[in-house]
Amino acid sequence: MPGKAPSGGQDDAALHPHARCGSQAHCGSPHAHCGSQAHCDSPHAHCDSQAYCDSPQPHCDSPRAHCGSQAYCDSPHVPLFAAEKGHCCSQPWDGPRARVYSLAALLVVTVLLGLAGLKMGALSRSWADIWAALFSASGDESLRYFVLHLRLPKVCAALTVGASLALTGTMLQNVLNNPLASSFTLGLSQGAAFGASFSMVILPMAGGLAGLSTVAMGALAGSLSAALIILAFSMVRGMGPQGLILAGVALSTLFGAATMSLQFFASDSQVAATVFWSFGDLGRGSWREVALVGLVLLAGLVFSLRRNLDYDTLRWGDAQAAALGVSVLRLRCATLLMASLMAAFATAFYGVIGFVGLVAPHMVRLIFPHAGHFFLLGGSALFGACFLLAADLVAQSIIYPALLPVGIVCAFTGVPVFLYILFRGARAHA
Repeated sequence: MPGKAPSGGQDDAALHPHARCGSQAHCGSPHAHCGSQAHCDSPHAHCDSQAYCDSPQPHCDSPRAHCGSQAYCDSPHVPLFAAEKGHCCSQPWDGPRARVYSLAALLVVTVLLGLAGLKMGALSRSWADIWAALFSASGDESLRYFVLHLRLPKVCAALTVGASLALTGTMLQNVLNNPLASSFTLGLSQGAAFGASFSMVILPMAGGLAGLSTVAMGALAGSLSAALIILAFSMVRGMGPQGLILAGVALSTLFGAATMSLQFFASDSQVAATVFWSFGDLGRGSWREVALVGLVLLAGLVFSLRRNLDYDTLRWGDAQAAALGVSVLRLRCATLLMASLMAAFATAFYGVIGFVGLVAPHMVRLIFPHAGHFFLLGGSALFGACFLLAADLVAQSIIYPALLPVGIVCAFTGVPVFLYILFRGARAHA
């Protein structure tokens, strides 16, 4: 009745049905267990449901971030598959059907870029000649050799190296919980550069092994050495993901100083060779190198896709993942080892190509912010392959007939993305 005072048996929750989740008033209501995911406005409105998101209440786990706001949508409290559930943070293009269409469109673009890579170059021929060189044994032998042993391996190298570096970046950013993690920022690329420089300056006359050149073997050894050092740091008690990033920065500086020391005592031709190798070039490998990088990439894809649910769980933090049965230390070490192998093989054979592991994962996350890691891993690998293939075409045509190293184009593209990530993180914490 109007004006009637409440009886002593009524509690605060009855007087305040809109009390915030987790507050004393709400915990005393008959609809909520204190500390649980409570029903906020009614027995039918869960904290993560659309009914709650449409209410004026703040989110249960973040009193300062209203459901649907940018702060909430960027937080890990959003369900991974929010788009399928009609969540308030979902985007019209972030649905399962849109993701399939996007992957199909990206695959078509990659195929078209690959065909363009077969045709473009210093020797321009018609599509009929290119087709005859690929599928006819009676065509021009010189053109057939040019296409099958020079251009096609270069296109396949762009696909495998781009996918390897992008997949490496996606895996490292998850297990290290750092959006700037990649093989370039962890010192693996600088380790490969030191190994290659060591082979050129100290062992210039040494022979290769198993068909691999001394430079490739030195770069592989340097990159794997850097990976083992990072793995050793990850096993140190109390070493967190941020500490590993700082260790990678220190390792990059160390290998950079060692490389400059070698160049100081080298001859002019050796210095030129070491500098040119560090640019990154997709044309320096044959079918053997493409096959090796592709095999390691296939192993990395199988490894990461089988653990996609563990990566999804790790987004909530180490403690939550461990409580759900994920062996965080084992997952982090195994992922570091697998990612290091992919980056080491790609860098050893084709030089330092930076920022692919940063650009590809973040572009996929930017378009599909609520996708799980099963889609994110495959989408990032495909985007990385397409990105590096497009960068190589730009490198061939921007100052034609001269060929610009693809590593330079990737660096010019990756630096703005790197700065965007930094400013976005600063804005989120402001």
